[in-house]
Amino acid sequence: MSASRRRQSRLAGYVAALLLMSARMAHAQPTPEEPRAASTQAPDDARASGPGGAPLPFLPEEPGDRLRPGLFLGDEFRYGNMMLPLRVLSDLAAIPAGMALWEPHDWGAFSLVTLATGALMLPLGHPLDAHIQNAIHRALGPEHFKIWTPVGDAIIHTALWAPLVGFLAWGLANDDRGPVQLFSLTVEAFAVTQAFHLTFKLLLGREGPMDGQGLGRIFGPSRSLDLFPAGTPSGHVSSLYAMMGVVTAWLDNMPLTLALHAFGLLFAATIVMDDYHFLSDVIWGGAMGYAIGQWVVKHRASKGGVSAKGGPLFMVMPMVTPRGGGVSAGFRF
Repeated sequence: MSASRRRQSRLAGYVAALLLMSARMAHAQPTPEEPRAASTQAPDDARASGPGGAPLPFLPEEPGDRLRPGLFLGDEFRYGNMMLPLRVLSDLAAIPAGMALWEPHDWGAFSLVTLATGALMLPLGHPLDAHIQNAIHRALGPEHFKIWTPVGDAIIHTALWAPLVGFLAWGLANDDRGPVQLFSLTVEAFAVTQAFHLTFKLLLGREGPMDGQGLGRIFGPSRSLDLFPAGTPSGHVSSLYAMMGVVTAWLDNMPLTLALHAFGLLFAATIVMDDYHFLSDVIWGGAMGYAIGQWVVKHRASKGGVSAKGGPLFMVMPMVTPRGGGVSAGFRF
């Protein structure tokens, strides 16, 4: 065979081999996959565990869910994903750090409370707070009936906590997670409020209406323990309003909110009339406590509502130890 014919035969073989390979590849192409439904399971690194390491259910992620807008904020810090003591500790850092993310209306409310409190505390020699207390003394007289006595204090605080403890007991008995979560968030807001109000009170070391000449002088930390429990802000009012902040945000019921605020104003008024605190103390304490209560519900309530917490609320289980056996009981909080 001539060289020209051999070249033509070889070229034809290459073309035939190329066509054959193309046909095989076309035949081997997989059929298009059916579109799969979007998974509602959060990525492994986003899943958190409840007490005992049991994974907790998550809702489908929404746009922006994975973003971390601030310190110690995120689903893993919410009720059901983190135990109460750890949530309280994270709140103590997250709340002050969150000031950097405040919106204009937040700064407006903060400025209004700060200006009102400062106006009542100044001038330091004879503040407006003292003038108001003197006017109350003249109007009511020195022997007027007082609600805030040691006995009255115990009765009022028992009355405030009794309904919440009843909700907790009902929720545990009926395996209803709503009341249990409400109680847990209330305790959380109450604990955080105690930490903040005591910090300010011990740093300021301010006299109460019944200390010295009733002028509310500020001595700083050196005298704070001598003056305690008097001081600024009011622990009674801040505690009440922290509880109110949680309940009003959780239930979102306007008649109940109005009723609670009416009670809160009456509560604060009796604190001032009975010389427990100056007016500035109750304004500062009420605003701070309420803001903390609302913040706790917004950032620590379970993302999926009351059903987002899995597993039984109350458990009794056998326990075996090297020295014998028994039972253990507890509930998830």
